Amino acid sequence: MATDLRAIDYTVRILGTVFEMQIIWLLLQAPCSFEQLTAAGSSHSMHELTVCLTQLEQRGIVEQPEVVYQLTPIGESLYPIFNAIEKQTQHP
Repeated sequence: MATDLRAIDYTVRILGTVFEMQIIWLLLQAPCSFEQLTAAGSSHSMHELTVCLTQLEQRGIVEQPEVVYQLTPIGESLYPIFNAIEKQTQHP
């Protein structure tokens, strides 16, 4: 039981805030430039986006090897979680 709770705690820490989860979801679809992430319709400021991307980079979820942000292998491993969330919202 304690192992299960540690796994949940770790997963929630990796997923982060709702805004961070939105960014991860966008990057699961395809790598994006900063401008594409800004234009994605979020009400967050460019500063908030920068802070959020920095936090995701520090946790090893996102990387920016060139002009675009993309998920690391750790970030890509979150796909099943986001897929399950999407399925759940389709069947309330």
